Amino acid sequence: MYRTLDRDRTCLKIKALSGERGITVDIISDEMNVSKQTVYSWFSGKKMPSIDHMIELADILNTSVDELLVTRVYIKDG
Repeated sequence: MYRTLDRDRTCLKIKALSGERGITVDIISDEMNVSKQTVYSWFSGKKMPSIDHMIELADILNTSVDELLVTRVYIKDG
């Protein structure tokens, strides 16, 4: 058995947590000094935030990086 990062679900989780906490794209882009387009690309799953940005996002969303990451579990055959 092994785990890998589920990029799509991780991006959806970032978007969902932002919405739950009332933290807009404008707030994230201003606080992180990135473009709104960059934040939208994270929300849509087109791109993943770098690990540095994940740490910053976790702080902004008042959560942990572990909470932001969604993984998949695979069972090895044989």
